[in-house]
Amino acid sequence: MILPITPADIQTFNDNGAVHIRGLLGCDWMDLLRGVFEELKASAYDLSNYYDDDHTAQNKATGQAPGTSLVKDDNWITSDVMRSFLFESPVAAAAARVLQSSKVNIYEDLLIFKGPGAAPPTPWHQDEPQWPLQGMLMCSVWLCLESVKRDTGALRFVAGSHRGPLYVPHVPAAQREKLAQDMHYFTGGPLPNVDADPTRFRIVSFDTEPGDVVIFHPRSLHAAFGSDRTRPRRTFSIRFLGDDVRWLTKKSVFHSWLSQITLADGDAISGERFPLIWPA
Repeated sequence: MILPITPADIQTFNDNGAVHIRGLLGCDWMDLLRGVFEELKASAYDLSNYYDDDHTAQNKATGQAPGTSLVKDDNWITSDVMRSFLFESPVAAAAARVLQSSKVNIYEDLLIFKGPGAAPPTPWHQDEPQWPLQGMLMCSVWLCLESVKRDTGALRFVAGSHRGPLYVPHVPAAQREKLAQDMHYFTGGPLPNVDADPTRFRIVSFDTEPGDVVIFHPRSLHAAFGSDRTRPRRTFSIRFLGDDVRWLTKKSVFHSWLSQITLADGDAISGERFPLIWPA
């Protein structure tokens, strides 16, 4: 498999924690995802009110009208189309190449739908704090079915933030007691106000076309602009785990099923929930 990934792309990922890979996916793969999107979205859940009031206030402060934000995770479990995409498209091989890992397992895949009508921007956050994992060889492969620019929902990253630390994540009120038991992991303290201190944080962002992907580390501080007022933003984010990733029990995890995993701390990632995707 010939991948459009250069040594410079790998270095950019290592330096910044995010890299834009142009033209990874051909039209056939994009058409496949477009064809299954509405079916998957039909069982998505509303993430608009997931966060606590303080976090939601970051969105309301922009003055934009609220919009629909839907998420559907673990599509590969229920959809033959998504399984075909994961095992046969170049996304897993691209993740392994950028990570410089001999293999990758899937952690999860997400469908993310932001409806038209100026959906609020996604606030600055990290993905890793609520993942029960440790290791550096992790990444998300993000792709959009539409062209994406600043005014249509482009991703933003704080360059170099993948080196750490982990910051205290925003969680719903119901999870705060569990989060308190994990505070020793979050050595960075509260999430910083990135936009209020531009001299401290170097922000990178990518305009993407269908077929492009953005590969980023789950420890990277990232955000996204709100979607366009006239059309939705339809995206997928697929999360891969490489050679050095090990299980690390946490009390506050994003998905309740993670609490049922029987791996012990330090175990390599394996099992039916985290299948090997590449090499297949």
